[in-house]
Amino acid sequence: MLKSMTGYGRGEGETSLGRVLAESRSVNHRYGDINIRLPKRLAIFENRIKEIIRSQISRGRIDVSIKLEALESEKVQLQVDSNLAEQYFQALLSLKDKFQLKGEITLELLAGAKDLISVKEESGDIDPYWQEIVPILKRSLQEMDEMKRSEGDALAKDIQKRLERINQLLKEIKDQYPSYVEAYQGRLREKLQSLLRGIEVDPIRLQQEIALLAERTDITEEVVRAQSHLSQFALLFNGNESVGRKMDFLLQEIHREVNTVSAKANDAEISQKVVEIKSELEKIREQVQNIE
Repeated sequence: MLKSMTGYGRGEGETSLGRVLAESRSVNHRYGDINIRLPKRLAIFENRIKEIIRSQISRGRIDVSIKLEALESEKVQLQVDSNLAEQYFQALLSLKDKFQLKGEITLELLAGAKDLISVKEESGDIDPYWQEIVPILKRSLQEMDEMKRSEGDALAKDIQKRLERINQLLKEIKDQYPSYVEAYQGRLREKLQSLLRGIEVDPIRLQQEIALLAERTDITEEVVRAQSHLSQFALLFNGNESVGRKMDFLLQEIHREVNTVSAKANDAEISQKVVEIKSELEKIREQVQNIE
């Protein structure tokens, strides 16, 4: 089953620390890129969260945000640095005396001083709460995964329809090729006979040369290889592993084979079919960029 790289999931629940909300977002990315946003108090869990994500996702940019609504008894407290306040006060007094400034040193003036008032969070061992947070995180990842699978199904239907069209065009080229070779040999024979008019030529040798020239335009191998790549591509729809990069590689190989078909055949009708195949390949490639 294909999975898109685009998805969103949400999980929330009550814990001993308070209410926890986890949100997971995934978007296109060539490789795996994980970004975690946590409250300062839960920062020690960052590497554990990344390990869980890596065990489930191999490709895409993943943004996970966890918010904590702490219990009333454990809310943050403000802490005043009295020593620093004293230094600010004395410094302001010194400036006032030195420059003969008017005015009083007020509470409002001191309150604006940097680092004078800091936020103190509840300290203590946070590790025991990990097992309460994990199920909430996994719910958000599961919901995101379901959305990715749903979008992957839609992508798969579109890609399969285009693969069927490519297969049909390759079959038409393959079926058309014998009559193309026959016509090519006929045109080549007429041209050579016109050039060699009045010159004695061994008819068997002439036929051999014509056959040799026609062989250089043989596209059978390229068509067979392209069809083989399409068969391999189709098998990727049924696996559970990440297949985006494999699909991208196979598309490049099919593109290369049909390019050779067009160059070797040098036939307007075959070239037109190749143009249509390449158009379908490009549309598939755009879809594959969003497959994990």
